[in-house]
Amino acid sequence: MMSNNQSVDDIPSTSAAAVMCRDATMIQQWNIVQMNKYLGSHELCVSFAEVYGLLPKSRLCAVHKTQMALRKRHPVGYFKCSRGNCKTKSLISRAAGTWFEGVKLSIPHVFYLMYCFAHRFTREGIYREDYVSVGKKLSSGTISDWYSYCREAVVIFQLDHQEVKGKIGGPGKVVQIDESKFEKRKYNKGNNNNLYIMQLCLFKYFSFFSGRRVEGHWVLGMIEDGSEDLRLEVCPDNVRSAEVLIPLIRKHVHEGTTIRTDFWRAYECLPEYGYIHEKVNHSDPGNPLIAEDGTRSQRIESHWRVVKRFFYKDNYNNPANFADLIVEFLWRREIRKKKTDPFISLLGVIKYVYNTK
Repeated sequence: MMSNNQSVDDIPSTSAAAVMCRDATMIQQWNIVQMNKYLGSHELCVSFAEVYGLLPKSRLCAVHKTQMALRKRHPVGYFKCSRGNCKTKSLISRAAGTWFEGVKLSIPHVFYLMYCFAHRFTREGIYREDYVSVGKKLSSGTISDWYSYCREAVVIFQLDHQEVKGKIGGPGKVVQIDESKFEKRKYNKGNNNNLYIMQLCLFKYFSFFSGRRVEGHWVLGMIEDGSEDLRLEVCPDNVRSAEVLIPLIRKHVHEGTTIRTDFWRAYECLPEYGYIHEKVNHSDPGNPLIAEDGTRSQRIESHWRVVKRFFYKDNYNNPANFADLIVEFLWRREIRKKKTDPFISLLGVIKYVYNTK
């Protein structure tokens, strides 16, 4: 029996879309064939969004504090209260306050671009695999916008969870710290790793004495020995002075930590802030990663190669989104370590950021 506030539209769906949606929630690793099968139509996408918590199933009337009726004739559904003066008030879209609010793109396209972002599709890959568009392909602006929306959500999620994890290091622990320059590749490294290290050392040597600010982005990296918890921070205003680096270090590293760095002068004051400071001379042609006393810094140095490979596919020379790309890298690194599906992980990010109930 239906209540006074219910209509035929309010009854939970038992359609084929709902059945397929339940099957879709069992998928552990998504691929493009599954995206087309389970998220290839508007009805499938709305059912999936509801089950995954991206669209609310209920809403309380702000006036009467009772459940509003859910009508599903609207593209994603709307809520309406039929009590008192609320009968004459405007309907409330179910998309209000969610990832889908104000979306002009079709819902299947939204999920497709989320999948593309999660799997780092290039623009050519997006056009090649597009199972939604018929006759008219997505514009470059639309693709860029939705990649930005996804990245913004990832940044909020990742920074919130980084705060929860707290600082690294502590008394008796070692944290390796180094700063690295991100810019367009100028050298043909090939397989000659020694040549690359020499070029890197020369670059830092001339930067040290010239004091010049060059184009690109300086990034500070920090990692604790025995841990895979890598911390990255973009240097504000592209400056590597003690005034910039020390606050970033204190943000991530506990006092009492043994910090290992190169001979960059900005690190000289670390003992004044409660740290034990050990140095490695990266300009030593004999062994740029191990000091005479055995102090090592190869872990943080080796991580730079991994980070920079990630940026070769993106415009990491763009100052407008570089900091966000650094955070995105950390997010992708974590889901790769956990071996979770990128698309499922992104769904979790969206649900967290928009806190849909």
